[in-house]
Amino acid sequence: MFQKPKESENHLKALYMRGHINGKPVTHMLVDGGAIVNLMPYSLFKKLGGKDDELIKINMTVSCIGGGDPIGAKGVASMELTIGDKILATAFFVLEVQGNFNTILGRDWIHANQCVPSTLHKFLIQWIGDEVEVVHGDTSSFIATTDSDFIGAHDNIQCLSGLDLSDYELISCTKDGFVSAVLKPMDN
Repeated sequence: MFQKPKESENHLKALYMRGHINGKPVTHMLVDGGAIVNLMPYSLFKKLGGKDDELIKINMTVSCIGGGDPIGAKGVASMELTIGDKILATAFFVLEVQGNFNTILGRDWIHANQCVPSTLHKFLIQWIGDEVEVVHGDTSSFIATTDSDFIGAHDNIQCLSGLDLSDYELISCTKDGFVSAVLKPMDN
């Protein structure tokens, strides 16, 4: 089931999954074993058709999201989450938050789902009855870092997803990946 990864592969990316929430497709669901609860931004809750009166009101704050101050939860939403072939009723703490995720699936979901997430292999293993299902992570996004002495330099750029960016003069990121551009001086 688990294989030793190739040395050249870079494993700094987080584990994101694709799935459906209440039957609607959702990408970029971060599986985070460091989070105790499941989180959903209020903006996604509204996009999924959620109404404020459907939220179970609570008097709680959530801490350590991006290292910021505690955030008061608007409430808890119970939703049907589908990852792979498994459907599970999931409670999400809904709050006004933005991040590099559409939801955070914390230990609450990991343990209720009885799955084994692997950030190293970029998949999770879950049981459906007595059958084992391997669900591969959402690789629809690429992450790049750069180490430069001044703004605009990109000689030392390294894409964490393994793409070779060395021939790019300018890099634009779209939903389809990286797009290169050639810089030319303007004619006066």
